[in-house]
Amino acid sequence: MKIILFVFFFFVFIPKVHSQEWVIVDIVNQNSKELSVMIDDGGEKINRKKIKNPSIVNLINEYQNNGFTLEKVTSGIELDINGNIPLSSNNRGNNFGFSNLTFSNNNRIMLWFKKE
Repeated sequence: MKIILFVFFFFVFIPKVHSQEWVIVDIVNQNSKELSVMIDDGGEKINRKKIKNPSIVNLINEYQNNGFTLEKVTSGIELDINGNIPLSSNNRGNNFGFSNLTFSNNNRIMLWFKKE
């Protein structure tokens, strides 16, 4: 009898529990011709896509037309440091010992969509 009740509750209550579907759109680059985005839809691979229409508003409207709602907009800064740091500096004009460093920062916007 206990097994029958367990099987009954398993098939009646478990299917009603549902998970939410999220899509994270990371806007990597925007210029006057195109919009470069990385799309994480929870799959195995993050898709990289270039959109010819560089409007973020049109991108949001496209996802909203597909049944998603925009939950959050976050921004982050990606810092890249390229070059080498010598252990000892022989150049007297270079007080800090950094000979060849390049700093670049990329501001990124992430759009968080939830399926309704």
